[in-house]
Amino acid sequence: MQNRKLDDKFMMRMPDGWRDAIKVEAAKNRRSMNAEILSAIEVAMRVKGVQLESAS
Repeated sequence: MQNRKLDDKFMMRMPDGWRDAIKVEAAKNRRSMNAEILSAIEVAMRVKGVQLESAS
């Protein structure tokens, strides 16, 4: 299990309606909103050719 105290934290403002859309997608994929956002960022970065370091 990951040590949450070592995780980077980032506050983010979202345009109106995005939170609700992310919440719906997260529920469809049976994951938290945080996990849904991280998944979307990971996919976008892969499309751009950016290699992210593994968190584990």
